[in-house]
Amino acid sequence: MADKSFFKERSVAEIRNLGVSQVYRQRGLIDKIVGLDPAEEGLIVRAQIIPGKYSRSKYVESSADASRACLKYGDKMKLHYPVSKGDANRSSVTPVQIRAEEFKELEGMSEDEINVVGIYSKPEFGDKTARVFPFVNSPIGMRLFAYAERMTAGVNVNTKYKDVARARTDGVEVLASVPSRTKKHSRYNFKLLHVPIIRGPENLATVQMLRPSIVVDDNGEPEDGRTEHERHQIQYGSGNNEDKKPIVYQPQDVAAYLGIVKEQWGEHNLTPMEMNPFPLFSRKGADIDRRVRNNVLIFDPTLTSKHKLRKLHLAERSILLARAIGKFGHDEIAYWEPGRDGKIKDYDWSVKGV
Repeated sequence: MADKSFFKERSVAEIRNLGVSQVYRQRGLIDKIVGLDPAEEGLIVRAQIIPGKYSRSKYVESSADASRACLKYGDKMKLHYPVSKGDANRSSVTPVQIRAEEFKELEGMSEDEINVVGIYSKPEFGDKTARVFPFVNSPIGMRLFAYAERMTAGVNVNTKYKDVARARTDGVEVLASVPSRTKKHSRYNFKLLHVPIIRGPENLATVQMLRPSIVVDDNGEPEDGRTEHERHQIQYGSGNNEDKKPIVYQPQDVAAYLGIVKEQWGEHNLTPMEMNPFPLFSRKGADIDRRVRNNVLIFDPTLTSKHKLRKLHLAERSILLARAIGKFGHDEIAYWEPGRDGKIKDYDWSVKGV
């Protein structure tokens, strides 16, 4: 089914019909993208963004296969949270401070050396399951939240709790309802577990446990809303097997968390925002991704089409976001500052000139 009009993007043909220039190397690519007139200009990249090692496997038959492999197995920045739960409880650091420190590594690298697709962390307590977050899922989730704010009644969240002691030490189980990007598709109904709501020293440990959980109906069946792939990912959040595959946070999780932030902010509670585990992109960072979606094509020799041009895959978009962080810094790209950026719903998510 087609996406809703709010999520409209330029097609390959529409980008080709812009005033197109070409670039043959990766170095300087971010400057080229930032310098585009989004209403009039396009860019064709004739350089491979995905590292070559993901194309050389006998199991890879196309660039799409290579991109999926890169997104799954590619370089990710490890976030060094305090190791033990006790250390976390004694720490005054926040997740955004941890990210800002880790991202300094990108600022010292040449643009074409940055192939990071996201971040990950693995707590040494609780479920001991790695959490993975591809960079591209941030602007996708933020855009979904903006759609909910502009075009619907918003992201619905239920943050009520009865056991104050448990909510303080383990976080709150929040029921969330997030709209879909697809026409005539039901909302995503799920839970976020271990959401820090009450201010206290336990929050840094709590947010490391954050994970989605499927909502089931009266017959024990999963409610409509999340895809089979996403349900499969969510299932890794249960049980105590230390060899579980990682929990991959999805755009819906970002939108739901932003719904929690908004609700609690309205009640003068900044705890969810202060403990936010996701890099929320600034207006500038989101605009770079918007240009990549609507103004940039890449040459792909594995295609059978005449021009062999396509839009960028999720892994390529993630790498370019990492390179933007490296060029401009964490605070300018991967940090939402409301006083500077305004409300997320007011970001420009449109296609310029359409």
